[in-house]
Amino acid sequence: MKKLFSILTLLLISIAIFAQKNGSISGILADSANHKTTLNYSTVSVYKVGDSVLTTYKLSDDKGIFKINNLLTGIKYRLVITAWQYGTYRKEIELTADKPTVNLGTIYLSTKANDLNEVNIIAERPPVIVRKDTIEFNAESFKTLPSAVVEDLLKKLPGVAIAADGSIQVNGKTVSKILVDGKEFFGGDQQIATKNLPANIIDKVQVMDDKDAKRADPDLLAVNTPQVINLKLKKAIKQGAFGKLYGGVGIPNGRYEAGGIMNFFRDTTQVSILGYGNNVNKPGFAISDIMRIGGMQRTGVNSIMINSDGGYALNGISFGGTASGIQKSAGAGANFNTLTKKGAKLNLKYFFGLSNQENITLTDSRQSLGTGDLLLSTNQNQINKGYNHSISGRGEFKLDSLNQLIISPSVNINNTRNNALLLTETRNVNEVKLNDGYNESRTVGDNIDYQISTNFWKDFRKSKGSLNATLNLTKKNNLTDYYNNTISNFYIPNSTQVLDQLRDINIKNQGIYLSLNFTRNLTKKLSLTFATNGNYLHNENALVTFYKDPNNQAYDIAILTLSQTVNQEGYKTNNRASLKWKLTKDFTIQPGLVFNTIDLENSFTSYPSFNQNFKFFAPSANIRFKDFSIDYTPSFREPDVNYIQPVANNTNPLYVQNGNPNLAPTKTHQIYLNLYKYDVKRTLNYNAYGNASIDNDAVIMARTIAPNGLQTSTPINVDGIIRLNAGLNFSKDIKQDKRQVTIGTGFYTNFTRNLVLVNDIRSYAKILSFSPRVSGKLNLNDKLEISTSYNLGINSSRYDDSYFTSINYFTHLSESELIIRLPKKLVWETTYRINYNTQTVAGFNNKIQIWNAGLTYLFMKNDRAQLKFSVNDILNTNTRRYVSITENSIRDARYNNLGRYSMFTFTYNIQNFGGKVGGKDTFFRF
Repeated sequence: MKKLFSILTLLLISIAIFAQKNGSISGILADSANHKTTLNYSTVSVYKVGDSVLTTYKLSDDKGIFKINNLLTGIKYRLVITAWQYGTYRKEIELTADKPTVNLGTIYLSTKANDLNEVNIIAERPPVIVRKDTIEFNAESFKTLPSAVVEDLLKKLPGVAIAADGSIQVNGKTVSKILVDGKEFFGGDQQIATKNLPANIIDKVQVMDDKDAKRADPDLLAVNTPQVINLKLKKAIKQGAFGKLYGGVGIPNGRYEAGGIMNFFRDTTQVSILGYGNNVNKPGFAISDIMRIGGMQRTGVNSIMINSDGGYALNGISFGGTASGIQKSAGAGANFNTLTKKGAKLNLKYFFGLSNQENITLTDSRQSLGTGDLLLSTNQNQINKGYNHSISGRGEFKLDSLNQLIISPSVNINNTRNNALLLTETRNVNEVKLNDGYNESRTVGDNIDYQISTNFWKDFRKSKGSLNATLNLTKKNNLTDYYNNTISNFYIPNSTQVLDQLRDINIKNQGIYLSLNFTRNLTKKLSLTFATNGNYLHNENALVTFYKDPNNQAYDIAILTLSQTVNQEGYKTNNRASLKWKLTKDFTIQPGLVFNTIDLENSFTSYPSFNQNFKFFAPSANIRFKDFSIDYTPSFREPDVNYIQPVANNTNPLYVQNGNPNLAPTKTHQIYLNLYKYDVKRTLNYNAYGNASIDNDAVIMARTIAPNGLQTSTPINVDGIIRLNAGLNFSKDIKQDKRQVTIGTGFYTNFTRNLVLVNDIRSYAKILSFSPRVSGKLNLNDKLEISTSYNLGINSSRYDDSYFTSINYFTHLSESELIIRLPKKLVWETTYRINYNTQTVAGFNNKIQIWNAGLTYLFMKNDRAQLKFSVNDILNTNTRRYVSITENSIRDARYNNLGRYSMFTFTYNIQNFGGKVGGKDTFFRF
């Protein structure tokens, strides 16, 4: 099945790419008054005679030359040429088998007279018009499905690329804003417009440079200048509603999913509400929906977690979805956004999320040691429950044309209730058991995080420079009770250790952060930048350990040797100065200096206090030439307060971790290289990047392994930790007629030289991973979409000391998708994924195949309603597997998963633009 599907995929894409139509029309465009003036980037449109539907089009290049290939012979075409400020040229041309190519030579166009009686032929509106500083696309020239939204329309425009996260590039330049009729829509969240406005209400799509970005940075290179997209509507929208409701049930085990997200807007005020729940390991909504429609982005996101299967958490709030285990998740929230008459943007949001997840994890690892490999096996069963609340606001005040103030307060509350059972077994290479353990734990955690952030931005007049200031106040309380009941058996010699304890951990963090960034343009070629930030912090890590009293069954026997409070208080500063010198239009160098300080006082309840006073001084540099940039950045960071806690973590008596209060800060020197290029003429996108870093006084874990398998680790400082990574990506878009093809290739590689220290044996571990990939995607008039990708992973580790054994393995990952929209109103779709690993740690099946399929029936006007039948994991794999190399070990982890289930899901998409919002009679109007 997999071979047939992959062969079919590649065959169809190859046919689409290489199939030839041998007809062509070419020529040169020039000014009729001045024949030496060529008409660059003019639009050459081709229609079949008697047909108003656009067949294809091309823009003339920077020399006025155009050539349109892949035209059918035996067809009579109508050629329409339009250029800004010039009259329209029309000509009928017939291509025959005897004369498949026509060269029109030089075509002279005259400047357009201001004729008020000029007739505008709507059927011949050019698909693209290039004005002085604006590219304008005629939306009617790019056909989409009835249910299509703006994003579907943008994907069909030449030079427009939309990434998986919804971000947009036009001719290789990032889109910073999307306007609707020249104004911000829903607080400026661009994906609100692209993913919700219907494509059929768009008249024109205009693309232009972001003038605000150029004003903020006059030296901004053309290749780096962000773009603004303005959507010109056929009819203005003043009020309305949009969103979707869905619900589904499945078998076996009572599978379900349900949710709704609604947005109401009137003039400059918007309200968003959402809710969801499911037990099928899915997020309730796509992350882009929550960020944009749900309003999360409007008030700021401080942390993002995304797993490999699309689940995610924002600001510590889980919105469901997991790559492993079985999860129930639910959530709800609301967002309010408005623009006042004085131009202030105000936003307020609240979100709540909960999850209940059961994880079963089987792990086998092999540690290479000169005395014989060590084999470790674990079986862990966890039930994790989490409850999260987030309340935040944002006020953006434009004080005048040069000054802006932003204030953002937030409160985040997180509660965890976890239970786990861990079974562990350690054996030597001869399968002789060294130890085993039973470890039952329970966690009760309550965390609350307060923060208020203010930002002030000032532009100086006449583009003389800018001043940016940020002030953040934070307070965090992390209160955790960790109950731990263990039985550990050691067999060389025989002994048993029983532990029943409570670790009461209270972590409190307070901080004040102030940042100033000042830039002054000295001349047209020179600018000076000073940046400084200071951070006052007060951290407390209070650990009290109690043993269980067998008499009253209470945890009230305090153990002083396992209790300690660490207080850390002081200041950190980061100071930078640089001089930017613009040698030419394309060449800029920016040398600079970095000066960092750390002054911290660390005090303990039963350990001598000590101070950390460090200063760090180093040069910095940035060089940019055209599309290439290189950046050298030094940094300086103190060890985490958890590492300097002098009390051992004994929650797993088989793996004990000590603290080390004598750790020094880590000094890092890092170089970034980046090359980005978008070839407009060939619609070819490619970029190369790489970075290298070296850490001195890096923190690693020094381990000792006793004859009975007991492992103890202690954080220490070492020098010479090297990390290298690089990547190269190519992608090519072919958009012609009703066919779109995207092909891509590239690779990613990562190299780490780390120090392994086991039983006083020191060795550098050189770990390399190299992953080349190829991909292709075909779209035939939205009736057939087929895509495939293949990744090869080459992984190896080498050691300087023969005490450790080298490790090698390969991974093969292939993913394919097929979508068929035939007959009308039916959508067939299937995905197939295979992951093969050549490494066997414990004899597990190395091939994991995941096959999903679904059928959707579309009905009601503009396909608003959808009924979908889907089957998840048809092959009932029921397992996820991950293999990795760490230090001198290879680790093979398997996780439980939902397995096979089927589901019926009903979805209703609500779009009510321009109608009255509210009321039972109009709520579902479209």
